[in-house]
Amino acid sequence: MSDASIVELLAELDALIGLAPVKEAIHRLVAIRQLNAVRAAADEPTIAQSLDLVFAGDPGTGEDVVARIVGRLYAELGVLAQGHVVEVTRIDLVGATTEATQAQVLAAVTAARQGVLFVDDAHLLIPQSANDLGGVAIASLVAAMGTRTTPFAVILSGPTQAMELIIEHHPALHVAFENMIEFPRYTPDELLAIFRQESGHLQIEVSPAVLAAVRNHLVEIYDGGRFKTARYVPDLVGEMYARLATRTMSDGVADADERRAFAVADVPPAAAAALMDTSLRVGFSGNLAR
Repeated sequence: MSDASIVELLAELDALIGLAPVKEAIHRLVAIRQLNAVRAAADEPTIAQSLDLVFAGDPGTGEDVVARIVGRLYAELGVLAQGHVVEVTRIDLVGATTEATQAQVLAAVTAARQGVLFVDDAHLLIPQSANDLGGVAIASLVAAMGTRTTPFAVILSGPTQAMELIIEHHPALHVAFENMIEFPRYTPDELLAIFRQESGHLQIEVSPAVLAAVRNHLVEIYDGGRFKTARYVPDLVGEMYARLATRTMSDGVADADERRAFAVADVPPAAAAALMDTSLRVGFSGNLAR
């Protein structure tokens, strides 16, 4: 166990924008592991703690980033030898037949040994018809978890109600997933902070006037209930970059000041954002983005 590395990883977690209850939950899990290690070394009794987790909440709230940090924490805590994260979705686990599905789940589990199997959008495994093999994938995963001889952790991620439904229909998961961590929706101000971060990566300046315009854009969409995740922000930056390019390259030349700063005119109207009912952004309307 490397205390310095654990401190660094927790600092990396704490540096993420928002996610206060998630950070608190991970700190708590780490503290329990650390106390268990100290007590075990002194031949004192400890409380058993599952490696498996459920990340419940809207997609696009940082579940994959946190899962990778958890994997590295598990390795530093000494509970997993590697702590690598194997990320899978329904397409990776569900095959054309029952046998193919079982084989794909086994392959994913094998790849995750001594690490973490992160099942993103796990709710998509819930069967939608009698012929849907998503249920076979869940059952195969539950069986693999119950017979694991080589340690590995499983993290399921998906909407809260769907995660509760999966656990309800698979009683064996009640114990395995004793730790359900709720990922909160980002606020407009947290989304604005992500916007500033994304713009910084592009080395594009954002003036107070532009920040105010972007915040108004985010608030209007947020208040309308049309999105709740961070997945929208990189696409918003992409749309603004396209507008910046169109504006500055109209004469074929863009000076340094022009190409390195967004303008208020680059912020699209909220009506230009095309979103699905699931609150996931699917693009900007070409007709409305002007």
